[in-house]
Amino acid sequence: MTNKIRLRDQDLPAYAICFVGEVLWNMFAGNSKLLGFPIGPDRLFFGLGMLLLLLDPVELRRQRLRLRPVHVAGGALALLAVLSGLEAGTFGTSYGFYAWLDRLAIPLLMFMLAPVIFRTADRRDLLLRILVLVGLYLGMTAIFEVVGPHALVFPKFIMDRNVGIQFGRARGPFTESEADGIAMCQCGFAAALAATRLPGKWKRLSIATVGFCSVGILLTLTRSVWVGSALGVAVVCLLTPALRKFLIPLALAFAALIGILLIALPSVRGDAGARAGTVRSLWDRENTNAAAIRIIEQHPLTGVGWVRFVVVSEKYVRQARSYPITSIDIEVHNVTLGRAAELGLPGAGLWIFAVLAGPCLVFIRRRPAGDLAGWAIASMGGTCCWLVAINLSPVPYPLPNLLVWLMSGIALMPYLATARDTDTSELGANDAKDKAALDPAPVRSQLRTAREIRPENVTANHPNRGWRQRRWPVTFPKGPPH
Repeated sequence: MTNKIRLRDQDLPAYAICFVGEVLWNMFAGNSKLLGFPIGPDRLFFGLGMLLLLLDPVELRRQRLRLRPVHVAGGALALLAVLSGLEAGTFGTSYGFYAWLDRLAIPLLMFMLAPVIFRTADRRDLLLRILVLVGLYLGMTAIFEVVGPHALVFPKFIMDRNVGIQFGRARGPFTESEADGIAMCQCGFAAALAATRLPGKWKRLSIATVGFCSVGILLTLTRSVWVGSALGVAVVCLLTPALRKFLIPLALAFAALIGILLIALPSVRGDAGARAGTVRSLWDRENTNAAAIRIIEQHPLTGVGWVRFVVVSEKYVRQARSYPITSIDIEVHNVTLGRAAELGLPGAGLWIFAVLAGPCLVFIRRRPAGDLAGWAIASMGGTCCWLVAINLSPVPYPLPNLLVWLMSGIALMPYLATARDTDTSELGANDAKDKAALDPAPVRSQLRTAREIRPENVTANHPNRGWRQRRWPVTFPKGPPH
């Protein structure tokens, strides 16, 4: 029997609580030692959740996972990175191993297991509540960092200029502005979904979270986040007929918000103007991307080894005529080029295919039923911001990488898994439509029944003979009329 934890009048499996805890603590990954933890709590929650899930074969049998091309490509990419790291001697280092976990293994694994872990609406609503709280914390912390009062910033290492990079912008517990901005964008879209789904105080809290995250994104002073967030809103509205009418009002509202902030906060106006005109990051991108291309030309099949670009980049950086050499000890500012430089063209091909067959698939597949349609919308918004970022920077950040794959795995649940017979006694109040939404078998059964009683399939002695056929498709009664 599944180990259950009673939470808000709901019996939730312990492993689901652990995975939600992993999401909550993941924003502190990389800086957990500054909080006094020898190992990140997110690692412990993930390990415990996997153990509890594997020890519960009954729960695993409730969802039949389908082997899809994205699973094959993702598994092959993760294995290739392991072999490359072992060959280059980087997989045995803490940096190489944790980079493999945070950038490939855990996100891809959560994408595959999302239909099992969050198979019911009650579990997904719990995850929504956690994302609302994470977004609210990140948005408020961004304001406290940049505007004040600084005394309200927690943990205190966020205000330490010697920790992380880009001090002076909204960095959050990541101590990196781009990671903070992408996470706020993802949580903002999740909060927008929660505002339409959760009742009472959670609805009001979700609306507040959307506002705080919008302000926090501006305070990151990061152009990739600005562009990605705006693109996410536009794409979601354009691809969702019911939301198209809100595109122009939302654009005007955000423009007004930005104008008010810039007028009310002169320091932010100056920093935003300076950031919009800076060119150093552009030079970094040009230098590292050009060095990656030179590596690909010399090592097209194998690359230089997993996470070895920073070590060998000095040999491949050249002085350009139009821009100076800025930094040489930084990663490639394009994730696909980085995969090609470190794992070779086969690794880059697997990466591109996994992204297209995973998070990007949400954009083109038919919207699922029930609350999964909302998850698809939230996933598309967050994925847009993430896609912009991975083309302009290395994106080594654990939480944004985790959320983009996890949310797309939930949105693609009918594609990735098939629901088996479920004991309806354990379903919560929000789970009544889960089985019908996930399991196409009842639909196929209805279609077979309808086809069987078409005029050409009804025999002379059939009791349904002589019925007046309606326009196809139609739901037919179980027996003949009296």
